[in-house]
Amino acid sequence: MLTSLRQFVEGAVVGDSVPRLTRWGKSVPPALIWRMQEDSFRRTVRYAARHQKFFAQKLAEAGIRAEQVRRPADLSEIFTTPEDLLSHPPEDFLCRDPQAVFETTGTGGEPKRVYFDHQELELAGRYEAAALYENGVRPQDRVICTFDAGYWISSWVTYFACRAMGAFCSAVGKPDPRDTYSKLRLYGYNVIVADPTWLVSLSEIAEKEGAYPVKLIVAAGDRMTAAYRKYIEDVWKAPVILGYGSTEMGGGAGMECRERQGYHLDEFNLLFEILEPDAEGYGELVVTTLGRRVMPLIRYRVRDVARFIPEPCACGATLRRLSPIKGRRDEMVVMGAGNLHPAIFENLMRDVAGISTNWQVAVRQEGLHDVLEFRLELTNGVSSSAVEEAVRKNLETRYPEMWANHSCGMYRLAFKFGPRGALGQGRKMKRLVDERGT
Repeated sequence: MLTSLRQFVEGAVVGDSVPRLTRWGKSVPPALIWRMQEDSFRRTVRYAARHQKFFAQKLAEAGIRAEQVRRPADLSEIFTTPEDLLSHPPEDFLCRDPQAVFETTGTGGEPKRVYFDHQELELAGRYEAAALYENGVRPQDRVICTFDAGYWISSWVTYFACRAMGAFCSAVGKPDPRDTYSKLRLYGYNVIVADPTWLVSLSEIAEKEGAYPVKLIVAAGDRMTAAYRKYIEDVWKAPVILGYGSTEMGGGAGMECRERQGYHLDEFNLLFEILEPDAEGYGELVVTTLGRRVMPLIRYRVRDVARFIPEPCACGATLRRLSPIKGRRDEMVVMGAGNLHPAIFENLMRDVAGISTNWQVAVRQEGLHDVLEFRLELTNGVSSSAVEEAVRKNLETRYPEMWANHSCGMYRLAFKFGPRGALGQGRKMKRLVDERGT
């Protein structure tokens, strides 16, 4: 049985496999999924030990032989971290020649780079196709995907998902919402895949000028609040389903079903752990890629804090569910501007004349919009308008992707000025704070 399941999971992408895969995801016993994951985990560990310099060195330093490893706990304190990807050359992680590279969306300095081959991308698309199929997408539908199509993986995986099920798809990058609105009727799109804050901007246009018939909206990439979701659904009269994933995980790692009670995880391609859970089960998410051979990641620390949902889902799927993300173990803040780290604002403020070194940037919510508020202390008689102009100019020239998201209406800028000392003294101030409600 295990062999037949593996053959099915690793088989070629064919047109009729998407509904079959959806049925498997709703019927395979959890014990069988875990047996398959253990087998895949052992194979991945042994493969990486032979072919990946980084992991082989980790094993040697810990005195662990790959043949002894059966499950994640056997690796003790061996993990792969975001810092590892940044501090090591790609050659330390590559096990074979890649055919594609994608970058993280983080704007806090040098991006992390993750490599794939075409087959791995097609397999990732196949599982996203199964999730879309479960949520009602069919070959006759027309999908528009407005995820950033530069070096971000999500638009490519959505394209391969639509290709796997034979659906019409336009993966158009991140266009201006006004331009997209005019295209909805022209091309008959009835499924929209996009960032939450971008969807708010599109919905504001549709609220004023009329919404076209849409059967499903899939949102992922930044924070979706309950207010955002309700507003978007009220405008389009269509359900909003959330997806979860990252470049390191290969795009999509999970997606809600129509019950919308947590993300159903892709346990065929990924093995998930919760590190150091608290009394409620919340801890840091750790992921091992099970099928990738170009750049496998062993026990990658995602930094997101979440928990597994133990109760069975009313939809009947047997795949494990992950709760909405509760927070992060690092200083990153996810919002309409992108994935932000304090370092970006250190760079923005570096040569702005007329402000003290005591400043703070806050992310808050104002109605349906994310707001990036700069809280600055004025010095040397420089006017607030001159300081604001300098910050805006630095943002536009040094972080053009962030500026493009601002131009698309995905967030707003605000400035709050005071005299020296207005922000308080004493313990060092936290540079980047998230003041949005849970």
